[in-house]
Amino acid sequence: MDLAKPEWKGRFGVSPSGADFQAIVSAVYALEGDAAGAAWLQGVKDNAKVYRGNSTIMKAVNAGEVPAGVIYHYYWYGDQADGGANSKNTKLAYFGNQDPGAFVSVSGGGVLKSSKHIAEAQQLLAYMSGAEGQKTLADSAALEYTVGSGVAANSALKPLAELGAPTVDLNALNGPKIVEEMQRVGLL
Repeated sequence: MDLAKPEWKGRFGVSPSGADFQAIVSAVYALEGDAAGAAWLQGVKDNAKVYRGNSTIMKAVNAGEVPAGVIYHYYWYGDQADGGANSKNTKLAYFGNQDPGAFVSVSGGGVLKSSKHIAEAQQLLAYMSGAEGQKTLADSAALEYTVGSGVAANSALKPLAELGAPTVDLNALNGPKIVEEMQRVGLL
Protein backbone atom coordinates (compact mmCIF):
# COMPACT_ATOMS: atom_id res chain seq x y z
CA MET A 1 0.00 0.00 0.00
CA ASP A 2 2.97 2.31 0.61
CA LEU A 3 3.75 2.48 -3.12
CA ALA A 4 1.10 5.21 -3.43
CA LYS A 5 3.03 7.47 -1.02
CA PRO A 6 5.06 10.37 -2.50
CA GLU A 7 8.39 8.97 -1.28
CA TRP A 8 8.02 6.17 -3.85
CA LYS A 9 7.76 8.50 -6.87
CA GLY A 10 9.90 7.12 -9.69
CA ARG A 11 11.32 4.36 -7.50
CA PHE A 12 9.47 1.29 -8.80
CA GLY A 13 8.15 -0.27 -11.97
CA VAL A 14 4.83 -1.91 -12.79
CA SER A 15 3.30 -3.54 -15.84
CA PRO A 16 -0.31 -2.31 -15.88
CA SER A 17 -1.27 -4.31 -18.96
CA GLY A 18 -0.29 -7.58 -17.30
CA ALA A 19 -2.90 -9.80 -15.70
CA ASP A 20 -0.49 -10.28 -12.78
CA PHE A 21 -0.53 -6.62 -11.78
CA GLN A 22 -4.24 -6.29 -12.51
CA ALA A 23 -4.91 -9.14 -10.06
CA ILE A 24 -3.03 -7.22 -7.37
CA VAL A 25 -5.04 -4.06 -8.13
CA SER A 26 -8.23 -6.09 -7.89
CA ALA A 27 -7.10 -7.45 -4.52
CA VAL A 28 -6.49 -3.86 -3.29
CA TYR A 29 -10.04 -2.90 -4.24
CA ALA A 30 -11.50 -6.06 -2.70
CA LEU A 31 -9.59 -5.65 0.58
CA GLU A 32 -9.50 -1.87 1.00
CA GLY A 33 -12.75 -0.82 -0.70
CA ASP A 34 -13.41 1.29 -3.77
CA ALA A 35 -12.46 4.71 -2.36
CA ALA A 36 -9.16 3.55 -0.85
CA GLY A 37 -8.47 1.42 -3.93
CA ALA A 38 -9.02 4.39 -6.25
CA ALA A 39 -6.77 6.63 -4.13
CA TRP A 40 -4.07 3.96 -4.08
CA LEU A 41 -4.33 3.40 -7.83
CA GLN A 42 -3.97 7.13 -8.51
CA GLY A 43 -0.90 7.19 -6.27
CA VAL A 44 0.62 4.24 -8.11
CA LYS A 45 -0.10 5.93 -11.44
CA ASP A 46 1.64 9.09 -10.17
CA ASN A 47 4.63 7.21 -8.76
CA ALA A 48 5.38 4.17 -10.90
CA LYS A 49 7.46 3.83 -14.01
CA VAL A 50 5.46 1.80 -16.52
CA TYR A 51 7.01 -1.18 -18.28
CA ARG A 52 5.64 -3.84 -20.59
CA GLY A 53 5.85 -7.15 -18.79
CA ASN A 54 7.35 -8.60 -15.65
CA SER A 55 10.61 -9.55 -17.37
CA THR A 56 11.08 -5.99 -18.60
CA ILE A 57 10.59 -4.68 -15.05
CA MET A 58 13.13 -7.16 -13.74
CA LYS A 59 15.63 -6.11 -16.41
CA ALA A 60 15.09 -2.44 -15.49
CA VAL A 61 15.76 -3.16 -11.82
CA ASN A 62 18.79 -5.25 -12.73
CA ALA A 63 20.15 -2.38 -14.86
CA GLY A 64 19.57 0.19 -12.10
CA GLU A 65 16.81 2.12 -13.91
CA VAL A 66 14.57 1.75 -10.85
CA PRO A 67 15.38 0.32 -7.42
CA ALA A 68 12.28 -1.91 -7.25
CA GLY A 69 9.55 -3.49 -9.33
CA VAL A 70 6.34 -5.40 -8.80
CA ILE A 71 6.65 -8.80 -10.47
CA TYR A 72 5.57 -12.36 -9.84
CA HIS A 73 8.30 -14.49 -8.29
CA TYR A 74 8.58 -17.08 -11.04
CA TYR A 75 10.01 -14.57 -13.52
CA TRP A 76 12.98 -14.07 -11.21
CA TYR A 77 13.44 -17.79 -10.60
CA GLY A 78 13.20 -18.49 -14.31
CA ASP A 79 15.92 -15.97 -15.09
CA GLN A 80 18.09 -17.31 -12.29
CA ALA A 81 17.73 -20.81 -13.73
CA ASP A 82 18.89 -19.46 -17.12
CA GLY A 83 22.05 -17.95 -15.63
CA GLY A 84 20.66 -14.75 -14.12
CA ALA A 85 21.59 -12.37 -16.94
CA ASN A 86 18.54 -10.20 -16.21
CA SER A 87 18.41 -10.67 -12.43
CA LYS A 88 21.97 -10.99 -11.15
CA ASN A 89 21.82 -7.56 -9.47
CA THR A 90 18.43 -8.17 -7.88
CA LYS A 91 16.82 -10.14 -5.10
CA LEU A 92 13.26 -11.04 -4.28
CA ALA A 93 11.39 -9.28 -1.51
CA TYR A 94 7.87 -10.06 -0.39
CA PHE A 95 5.21 -7.63 0.77
CA GLY A 96 3.82 -9.87 3.52
CA ASN A 97 1.83 -8.62 6.52
CA GLN A 98 -1.50 -9.25 4.74
CA ASP A 99 -0.72 -6.37 2.38
CA PRO A 100 -2.75 -6.66 -0.85
CA GLY A 101 0.59 -6.81 -2.68
CA ALA A 102 1.12 -10.20 -1.03
CA PHE A 103 -2.02 -11.51 -2.75
CA VAL A 104 -1.53 -15.07 -3.96
CA SER A 105 -3.01 -15.41 -7.41
CA VAL A 106 -4.37 -18.83 -8.29
CA SER A 107 -4.36 -20.23 -11.81
CA GLY A 108 -7.58 -22.00 -12.57
CA GLY A 109 -8.82 -24.39 -15.18
CA GLY A 110 -12.16 -25.43 -16.49
CA VAL A 111 -13.86 -27.24 -19.33
CA LEU A 112 -16.06 -25.36 -21.74
CA LYS A 113 -19.53 -26.76 -22.27
CA SER A 114 -18.91 -26.40 -26.01
CA SER A 115 -15.75 -28.53 -25.89
CA LYS A 116 -15.58 -31.38 -28.37
CA HIS A 117 -13.34 -33.33 -25.98
CA ILE A 118 -14.97 -32.87 -22.58
CA ALA A 119 -13.84 -36.20 -21.13
CA GLU A 120 -10.21 -35.66 -22.17
CA ALA A 121 -10.21 -32.09 -20.87
CA GLN A 122 -11.58 -33.28 -17.53
CA GLN A 123 -8.87 -35.95 -17.40
CA LEU A 124 -6.21 -33.28 -17.98
CA LEU A 125 -7.60 -31.10 -15.20
CA ALA A 126 -7.82 -34.07 -12.85
CA TYR A 127 -4.19 -34.92 -13.61
CA MET A 128 -2.94 -31.32 -13.23
CA SER A 129 -4.72 -30.80 -9.92
CA GLY A 130 -3.97 -34.29 -8.59
CA ALA A 131 -0.90 -35.46 -6.72
CA GLU A 132 1.00 -36.68 -9.81
CA GLY A 133 0.44 -33.48 -11.78
CA GLN A 134 1.29 -31.29 -8.79
CA LYS A 135 4.49 -33.32 -8.22
CA THR A 136 5.41 -32.72 -11.86
CA LEU A 137 4.84 -29.00 -11.28
CA ALA A 138 6.87 -29.02 -8.06
CA ASP A 139 9.79 -30.74 -9.80
CA SER A 140 9.70 -28.46 -12.84
CA ALA A 141 11.61 -25.27 -13.53
CA ALA A 142 8.32 -23.31 -13.49
CA LEU A 143 8.67 -22.66 -9.74
CA GLU A 144 5.00 -22.08 -9.23
CA TYR A 145 3.33 -23.16 -6.01
CA THR A 146 1.46 -26.43 -5.70
CA VAL A 147 -2.01 -26.25 -4.19
CA GLY A 148 -4.69 -28.52 -2.81
CA SER A 149 -2.96 -31.83 -3.43
CA GLY A 150 -0.80 -32.46 -0.38
CA VAL A 151 2.31 -32.17 -2.57
CA ALA A 152 4.94 -29.80 -1.20
CA ALA A 153 6.08 -26.95 -3.42
CA ASN A 154 9.61 -26.80 -4.75
CA SER A 155 11.98 -26.29 -1.81
CA ALA A 156 13.52 -23.23 -3.49
CA LEU A 157 10.26 -21.34 -2.91
CA LYS A 158 9.45 -19.46 0.25
CA PRO A 159 6.73 -21.55 1.95
CA LEU A 160 3.19 -20.33 1.28
CA ALA A 161 2.57 -20.16 5.02
CA GLU A 162 5.39 -17.60 5.33
CA LEU A 163 4.18 -15.24 2.58
CA GLY A 164 1.81 -13.32 4.85
CA ALA A 165 -0.82 -13.27 2.13
CA PRO A 166 -4.16 -11.58 2.82
CA THR A 167 -7.36 -13.58 2.74
CA VAL A 168 -9.18 -12.52 -0.41
CA ASP A 169 -12.62 -13.67 -1.46
CA LEU A 170 -11.88 -14.58 -5.09
CA ASN A 171 -15.54 -13.85 -5.91
CA ALA A 172 -14.89 -10.21 -4.92
CA LEU A 173 -12.27 -9.77 -7.64
CA ASN A 174 -13.61 -7.84 -10.61
CA GLY A 175 -11.37 -7.76 -13.67
CA PRO A 176 -13.59 -5.61 -15.92
CA LYS A 177 -14.05 -3.01 -13.18
CA ILE A 178 -10.30 -2.90 -12.54
CA VAL A 179 -9.56 -2.39 -16.23
CA GLU A 180 -12.04 0.53 -16.23
CA GLU A 181 -10.41 2.00 -13.11
CA MET A 182 -6.93 1.65 -14.61
CA GLN A 183 -8.15 3.35 -17.78
CA ARG A 184 -9.76 6.11 -15.70
CA VAL A 185 -6.45 7.00 -14.01
CA GLY A 186 -4.45 6.60 -17.21
CA LEU A 187 -2.52 3.42 -16.45
CA LEU A 188 -4.11 1.66 -19.43
